[in-house]
Amino acid sequence: MTTGSASGSPYPTLQRGTRAAVVARLVEIVSLRHPEGLAQDHLDQVAVEVEAQLRATERLHRFDLTNADEPGFTMTGDSGGAR
Repeated sequence: MTTGSASGSPYPTLQRGTRAAVVARLVEIVSLRHPEGLAQDHLDQVAVEVEAQLRATERLHRFDLTNADEPGFTMTGDSGGAR
């Protein structure tokens, strides 16, 4: 695992071997949480999704944000009540 990226983010970036170990461990946890058993193709799909989420997390953390950064838009919920 290395710390930082090209943008200087302090978020750690996982090396390929480390990422594979994290994915394997998380898939093991999923299989333990489902003692009735999951088919191997289901566990393979879980592994694919977990790795995709790890890569997405690393990409998101490459964007350096400061407290001065504001969203381009905001969303609010409408309760459907009278205004």
